[in-house]
Amino acid sequence: MIRAALLGLALLPLTACGFTPVYGGGQGASYANAGPIQVSEIRATATMGSAPGRTGHFLRQELVRTIGQGVPGFSAGTLDVNLRQTIERLAFAPDQAASRSDYVGNATWTLRAASGDILGTGTVEERASFNFADAAYADMAAQTGAQERLATLLARSIRADLIMAGGKKVDPKTGKPADSAVPKP
Repeated sequence: MIRAALLGLALLPLTACGFTPVYGGGQGASYANAGPIQVSEIRATATMGSAPGRTGHFLRQELVRTIGQGVPGFSAGTLDVNLRQTIERLAFAPDQAASRSDYVGNATWTLRAASGDILGTGTVEERASFNFADAAYADMAAQTGAQERLATLLARSIRADLIMAGGKKVDPKTGKPADSAVPKP
């Protein structure tokens, strides 16, 4: 009984500041204006021999699955993502062949309204490791698994960025925070 009272007192300041949960069960204004988000084809570039199309495909699938129904704070929009990925060699065998590597993905995203106005922008970076195996074709399976993990990690980070951007005002032409356009005395 005392714990419930203390919890209620601890949460009281949050209600005074207008706090509403992101997924507030339909109660909050953020939830009410969540609309569908179209995910454009991922534009991908790669360096050092990685396959951009595969990771971009996995990333788009994960984004459609996780944010396609909408994100609180955005009534609707189109998400554009530029993916850049590289391979970093981490460990070497005695014969100097790479034995462990990382796929490093850097995704820059922009969410636009139907009018073309920018609703939010951001950049995320993630990495997924894989080992080179001795068995034939096992290294290809390890690389594919790492690309899928990288895409999942990037999609989670983009989704988290979108949720955080949902409550912020941005300049519709540049995507920069609206507060930075006003000079401070």
